[in-house]
Amino acid sequence: MILILLVLTAAGIAFWTGGWPRVVKGFTQSAYLMNTVWLRLLLGFTLGGLMQVLVSHELIAKWVGPTSGLKGILIGSYVGIFMMGGPFVRLPIIASIYRGGAGIGPVIALLTGNVLAIHGLIIWQIPFLGVGIPLARYIVSLFIPPLVGLVGAAVYQLLDGTSLSKKNS
Repeated sequence: MILILLVLTAAGIAFWTGGWPRVVKGFTQSAYLMNTVWLRLLLGFTLGGLMQVLVSHELIAKWVGPTSGLKGILIGSYVGIFMMGGPFVRLPIIASIYRGGAGIGPVIALLTGNVLAIHGLIIWQIPFLGVGIPLARYIVSLFIPPLVGLVGAAVYQLLDGTSLSKKNS
């Protein structure tokens, strides 16, 4: 629903600032973008669906379930760091893990760890900045995903009774 509202707002602004030609140009650009990512989206969603079938709910619950505690948060944190692929691949997999029974803390830690993905360090940061700065940042950043997972789970628990949480579920 939020995306529909954002698209309608953007289309309205495009119309207001440039009329129908600008709206049509925006939708044309959207078609070009979809043409470049449709296969990745399809494959990412397919992989996410297969993950739900291949990885049992019991296994997910054991390692990263709601009662997995700090172990689950650490697993989520560091699996996220080594998870490869763009958001079209990673997010459907993370969503399938969540739907498969993962706890809130481990999922938040997984999402946070994913921001620190190691391939970005190797492919982009070290070649442009040398070893020192990226490695120092990376070592310090390794402590962040577990902390965000712990605090994020607590914040989620606070929001659990609010209308914000009920709108998103």
